[in-house]
Amino acid sequence: MSEKKARMRGRLEGDTDEVILQHIYAPKLESELEDMPYLTEANLAHVIMLYRQNIIGESDAADLLRLLLHMDRHGTSLLDIDEGLEGLYYNYEQYLIDELGSRTGGRLHTARSRNDLAATMSRMRVRDLILDVVEGLIHFRGTLAGRAEAEIDTIITGHTHMQPAQPITVGHYLVGIERALTRATDQFLHTYELTNICCLGAGALAGTGFPIDRQLTSELLGFDGFIENTVDAVAARDYLLAFFCDMANVATTLSRLAQDMYMWYSYEFRIIDLPDRLGGTSSIMPQKKNPVILESPRGRLSRVFGGLVSALSAMKNTNYTNVTDVNSQSFQHLDDSVQQVLSSFALLEAAVAGMQVREERALRMASSNFSTATQLADTLVEQEGYSFREAHHIVGAVVHRATSRDMEATDVDAEFLREVAEEKLGLSIQLSDEQVNAALDPRQNVAARDHPGGPAPDAVMSSLCNVRDDLTEHETRVSSLRARIQEAGRKLRRNAQQIVASDDGAGW
Repeated sequence: MSEKKARMRGRLEGDTDEVILQHIYAPKLESELEDMPYLTEANLAHVIMLYRQNIIGESDAADLLRLLLHMDRHGTSLLDIDEGLEGLYYNYEQYLIDELGSRTGGRLHTARSRNDLAATMSRMRVRDLILDVVEGLIHFRGTLAGRAEAEIDTIITGHTHMQPAQPITVGHYLVGIERALTRATDQFLHTYELTNICCLGAGALAGTGFPIDRQLTSELLGFDGFIENTVDAVAARDYLLAFFCDMANVATTLSRLAQDMYMWYSYEFRIIDLPDRLGGTSSIMPQKKNPVILESPRGRLSRVFGGLVSALSAMKNTNYTNVTDVNSQSFQHLDDSVQQVLSSFALLEAAVAGMQVREERALRMASSNFSTATQLADTLVEQEGYSFREAHHIVGAVVHRATSRDMEATDVDAEFLREVAEEKLGLSIQLSDEQVNAALDPRQNVAARDHPGGPAPDAVMSSLCNVRDDLTEHETRVSSLRARIQEAGRKLRRNAQQIVASDDGAGW
């Protein structure tokens, strides 16, 4: 075993077994290389803190910071990667030692463990991913809002239990999807708060005897504070589970949107069409234009649920401390899950923006499929004085007889209503044809529901005002959070450069 490997392996003698290298260290190292920017920032903050607390001297601090800034500019290209050194951190530290010697290079790990370092880096990575998802989510919500306003008068049938329920509008439906995603945005931002807490200073799990300043490292890395309990700091990955749950929640809403549009696009419904550029075809059936842009999100979003279950399973029955199951395996499907959510935003955004609503057909369906029956019952309450339960019974009998005769709602008139009410229930109805026609008109159904959150155009427009306000608030908040991280990075590097500049020695 080489001297450098012996120095890193502590009490262990001999080379690492090939089976460990092949199945644990090599895959681990490959996935860790992308995290080098987080490692460098954490190292810069730690050295600055060690220097400010007089734990290491100015010359050593300056030499370390000078080399760390060089690594910050050049990244992994500087490292002579050795899988036998177990992971990114040891390869990173070995480079420092090779360049500065073990006396100076070896001071980097004073008052620190890979445990608190890895926990901190994971939080830095996840907070960036949360903001990536939220930015995509906000953009998609903006597309929904724009299309909702354009379709504020477009009548469609709202369904429950896959049966015609009541008339609504495309705009009203899309605002409903957007409102669900507004709550999801708030949940992501709450998870960001749970995530943006620093773990440095916790050591392996019991802290350190050196006089460290945990608040300083937290501030230098753009965190809101630090996790006080050192066991909790290295053990907790609840923020990761929260992030997975947030993504699963969004994935559920997106897949339900995709399914509704998938139904609307089917030949049997034909409420919407999609431009050819968004469709696929068949190798054998020349008539096919398949809605792949809707099928793909439904399928790919299932991987988010797999990531959540995998993370939960990795943590289940582990000790509340630092273990590989928690700090490595629970993250295995994180990047893929994020990518599937972002890809689904892009696909469904194109579908929502590109769909062509068949307005006349949608209106005919809403006029004929008895989705207006509730308004007829309401009219009996308002005009005839019946209780709603009585009116419900009357209209139910009307619909039953009409459908048994293959009649549509447009075939029902005042005479038919009176005939059924008297014959089946012994009740007298005085509504006119004009009143019956008005009650069964889907446009008047929608217009009548002009209360907060209702489908009437004015009500939807009022909801859209709230949507715009929430979008602006979320855009501002995310921009502020992103700017704070970026400013912390700039301040971190300025602090490092100032210490380097103040050192009179030649250094590295």
